[in-house]
Amino acid sequence: MTASLAIIVAVLLGALLLAFTAWLRPALALALWVASSVMLSAYVLSANTPHAVHLTQLLLVGLLVGIGISWHKPTGPSVNPGRPELPMLGWVGWAIVSGYLGGALSAAYGYRNINIIATGFVIPVLLLFLARSTNQSLSTVRLACVVFNVLLVYLIVTAFCEHLGIKWLVFPQYILDPTVGIHPDRARGPVVNAAENGGILAVLLIVALHRAHYALRPAERWLATLGVFLAGLPALWFTGTRGPWLAFAAGLLIMIFHDPRRAVLSALLGILIIALPLVALMRSEVVPDRAETTEFRLNLYRESLDAFKEHPIIGWGLGTFTNEDSFFDDPGAPTALSSGVQHDTMVAIATETGTVGVLLYAGFLIGLFRSLWRLRKSARNREKRDFYATCMAALATFLINGTFADCRFWMAQNALVLFIVGLGLGLQPGEQFVRLASQTPRLIRYFGYWPGHAARETIK
Repeated sequence: MTASLAIIVAVLLGALLLAFTAWLRPALALALWVASSVMLSAYVLSANTPHAVHLTQLLLVGLLVGIGISWHKPTGPSVNPGRPELPMLGWVGWAIVSGYLGGALSAAYGYRNINIIATGFVIPVLLLFLARSTNQSLSTVRLACVVFNVLLVYLIVTAFCEHLGIKWLVFPQYILDPTVGIHPDRARGPVVNAAENGGILAVLLIVALHRAHYALRPAERWLATLGVFLAGLPALWFTGTRGPWLAFAAGLLIMIFHDPRRAVLSALLGILIIALPLVALMRSEVVPDRAETTEFRLNLYRESLDAFKEHPIIGWGLGTFTNEDSFFDDPGAPTALSSGVQHDTMVAIATETGTVGVLLYAGFLIGLFRSLWRLRKSARNREKRDFYATCMAALATFLINGTFADCRFWMAQNALVLFIVGLGLGLQPGEQFVRLASQTPRLIRYFGYWPGHAARETIK
C-alpha cells in the first residue's frame, strides 16, 4: 500500500523523536520501534515496484542515529562477553553464498532475496545486539514490558473490533482492506496475516503474564492473570490458526515449570469455569476444523525432503520455493511445491540453504537458550530469574509457531522476540560494580569504551 504524504511526514517526525529517545533511553527507543514495526508492517513506499521501502525502515534510521549518539556519551553501553549473533551472521553469509551458487541472487530476484535477508534476519539480530550489549536494569525491563503490554491491549482491542465488525474503531483502517494479507477472511490485526498476528499475540501474552505476577497485591495478581487469559485467548481464537495456540501453550508450560506456585494455574481453572460455558453457548470451536491439515503437512514434508536430497549441502538458494520460477538450470530445476510455500521455518531453511544453513540457524537458537538458561541459574534476584524464564518462553513460542508457518519474512515478529531475548542477555544476574566516572577519559583513550565506565553503582 502506497503511503500518503501525511504518513511520510509523520514517520519522519517519528524518526526524529526516536532518535532523541534513543539518545536518552536506548532500550525504551528499541521497544517503541518494535511496537511501531508491528503497527506499520504493511505500510510501504513504492509498493508496486521491486524497490519497496517499509516505513519502519525509515524509523529504524532515526533509531540507529540516536543510539549511535548515545554510545559516545560517558554513560555509553557496556558490551557483555560472548557473541551470540555470530552463528546468525554466519548463516547470512552462507545464505548469500548458496543463493549465488543456486542463482537466487540473479538480476530478476536478487534485490528481493537480499531484502528477505535484511528484514527477516539482519535487522532483528541487530536489535538483539543493541539490547544485550547494554547493561540492562530491572527498571528498564519493566518499562519495555509496559510498552509491550500497551501493544498487547491495542492488538486485542483491534482483534475484537475487527471480528465483531466495529470498523470505526479499527486503526489503521488498511487492516480492513481485503487486498492486504493472505488471509482476508480472518482477523489480522495490524499485521499482514493471521499467522503472524497470532504469533505476536502469543509472545506478548507471555510477557504480560510475567508482569501480572508482579502486581501489588496477591488478589490483583490473580485478577490480572485471569484478565490476560480471558482477553488474550479469544484474540488468539479470532486469528483462526492453530500454530499460535500450540506456541502459546509451549511458552506457558515453560513458565509453569519454572515456578509452579504462580497464579497461572488458578487462572487456568478460572478459564475452564468461565470460558468453556461461553464457548459452548456460542457453539463455536476454539480451533477451526481442518481435517486435511495432517495430510497436507505430510505431503509438504515429503516434497521438501525430495528437494533437500537433490542439494543437501548448499540448498536451492534463498527464496526458491516462494517463487513460481526455478533457479537451477535444467534438468536440475526444482519442482514447485503444491502449497507454494513451505509453512515451516526449519524446513524452508534446510531446503533453501542446505545442511550448513540449518545447522547455523539451529546453533544460533540453541546458543540463545543456553545463555538464558545459565543466566537463570546464576540469578540471585527472583524477578530476574522470572524474566530469564519469560525470555526462554517467548523464544519457545516463536519456535513452535515457526513449525506452522514460514516466519523468515516477518520482521516484526522476529524483532520482537530477539529484542526480548536481548533484554534478558543484557540483564546482569548478580551484582556488578561499575568503574568510577573519573577513570573514563583514560579508559576511552587507551581502550575505546571499557565495559562499565559510568559512575560507580551496584546493580542488584
